[in-house]
Amino acid sequence: MARSISALSAWRQHTFAALNDRHFRVLFVGTLFATFAYMMMFLVMSIVSYDLSGNNTAVGVIGMGVGIAMLLAPFGGVIADRANRKWVIVIGQGGGAAMLALTGLLLLLGWLTLPLMFVLMMLLGFSFVVMGPARNAFTADLVGPRLVANAIVLSQLANTLGQPLSPFIASILVESLVGSGGTYVVMGALVAVGVFTVALMPNRQRERSQREAEAGHAAAPGRNVLSDIADGARYVWSRPSLRLMLLVFVSSVVIGFLFRILMPAFLDQHLNRPTSDMGPLFLVNGIAAAVVAVLVAGAPATRWAWPAVFVLVATMGIGYLILAASQNLGQAMIAMALLGPGLQGPVMILQARIMMHTESAYYGRVMSFTMMAWGVQMVAGGPAGALADAIGEREVFALMGLGALVITVLGVFGWLAIRKHDRPPLPAMPALAGEANGGGAVAVPAMPPPAMLRPVALMSGQKIDN
Repeated sequence: MARSISALSAWRQHTFAALNDRHFRVLFVGTLFATFAYMMMFLVMSIVSYDLSGNNTAVGVIGMGVGIAMLLAPFGGVIADRANRKWVIVIGQGGGAAMLALTGLLLLLGWLTLPLMFVLMMLLGFSFVVMGPARNAFTADLVGPRLVANAIVLSQLANTLGQPLSPFIASILVESLVGSGGTYVVMGALVAVGVFTVALMPNRQRERSQREAEAGHAAAPGRNVLSDIADGARYVWSRPSLRLMLLVFVSSVVIGFLFRILMPAFLDQHLNRPTSDMGPLFLVNGIAAAVVAVLVAGAPATRWAWPAVFVLVATMGIGYLILAASQNLGQAMIAMALLGPGLQGPVMILQARIMMHTESAYYGRVMSFTMMAWGVQMVAGGPAGALADAIGEREVFALMGLGALVITVLGVFGWLAIRKHDRPPLPAMPALAGEANGGGAVAVPAMPPPAMLRPVALMSGQKIDN
């Protein structure tokens, strides 16, 4: 009994430590609002582009508008490492809110066309390029290096918590008198709330940047932007653990989000269901992702991080194979319940560990490389949509499932090869409540691994306490 209580206490300490910072609590709430809007956007964007065109290719091409812009994320990373991160976020995210509201207005007026929607989505992607790397770096500045991993995890948790209800509500709004146009306007208003919360935050970047400049690694205003990007790329390439984490992260994101592009046609042509049924499917997907996200939120700072990643990526692969074979909505829901954790779990764990392994002078540039994953995913949506039109949605889902299983196997071997480098240079967790009088941190009880992680852990040579 005492051991169970100790394990539960350890889980709570690992999972929610950053929320003890009152500024981060406000930022967390703002992230929930903005994420709610962005999760709605992915569904509404697919529905609107499919309704305007009637084919997968157009849905993928519209997504490419966002993706092409996000491939320029390294430039946003340099901006994040050079400029005032707080106001970079306010300007970038504020521009995103404006693009969503403008898209809604054009829909309401009946003036939106596919080419115009492509341009607007590309501009929205540019807002992500400006805001995304700065937001993660700003969060790290706000809470400090000892809480950075937990803060990034909780920020990702906010993203995950927005998933269960946002697509469901979006589908209801689209089918109501509000329509697609009104739904876009609502999304713009929600993102604006997130902008307001960032504007309220203190700017702690200056206090840290002076120390980083002494190390000689900070992005210097006098240097060429491309030189700074190359410096960031060299920084990642010289660290085997960062290389592997980014490769698995990018692969998981690219594969894990493609079902969103093909789902409208899959419902319409294979299950004989309306496209608005994406709402219930995404609700199941989001609930499963949120439950698993809470359970693994403390994992990035533990030795079970990589085993959890591999189990979850394999779960994604199984989910895709089930989706490929689904004959009705119920079977598709089972697949979606696996796809949610299979994507969000690895994204949450890996993004936190990437920050743990990165010096703060490189926060913006390194996180911009993770953002490129979303750009690659969106750009891949175009070819994926064309491939689905050529060979079928089920066949593409099956290919994605096999791809996830291949990533799992290769990732395990890659991790075994670099385990000795897989130690973060910064302390992962703060001294928690109940510190010793001398100011030292209280030891957090070690968390035993879940049963499903034991085979991978044993294969890695880790000792398991019974």
